[in-house]
Amino acid sequence: MKYITCLLVFLIVSHFSVAQTTTPVADWDLSYQNLLDQNQVKWDHSQGTLFTWLKHRDDEHQFISNFIVKELEKQPDEIFLIDHPTFPSAGRLTIVGVKNPAGCFYYWRSTDEKMRDFKRNQISTEMFDQIFSRLHTLKQRGYESMGGPEKAYAGFLSTYAKGQSRQVLLHIHDFMEFDAENHQILRVGRIGEIENSLQVNNNVTMNN
Repeated sequence: MKYITCLLVFLIVSHFSVAQTTTPVADWDLSYQNLLDQNQVKWDHSQGTLFTWLKHRDDEHQFISNFIVKELEKQPDEIFLIDHPTFPSAGRLTIVGVKNPAGCFYYWRSTDEKMRDFKRNQISTEMFDQIFSRLHTLKQRGYESMGGPEKAYAGFLSTYAKGQSRQVLLHIHDFMEFDAENHQILRVGRIGEIENSLQVNNNVTMNN
């Protein structure tokens, strides 16, 4: 899985306001429209916003939504969904983690690799619990230092537990922190770290 390449998300997208949603799972909005509206992300094609990325992706949203619905029919304990654009192709990387009576799994799909379906991998309960706990409590970063929500946000995170879903916008620094002035990568961000941990033999200790 070429997560490292995928982590170089649009550098033109940045950090949204700190609003987040917790709603009944029946209202789990996989179009992300409500989340974008709550964070005052404006349509601006010239800025390369997430609105632009989402345009003309109805089939993609429906495919992911149908996949989530099928997983919910298995009565899972918990689900996480990480969904974001990739750089420089403007493709899409989607990762779904599921804990259900059959065990713990994560599914991943990259349009960069022309994948129509998700690829499934089993992971340990310990690793799933560690990742889910981190994601379910992850606080959305602010966008003020990035020049506005249109430049700060670079993806979406949804978690599901006890019949309710929660969504936050992912900041570009959640994937990679960098020194823009010197064009230098400083460190892998907290979501980038999780994506890498799923790639590397399911056995990576993550920092807080």
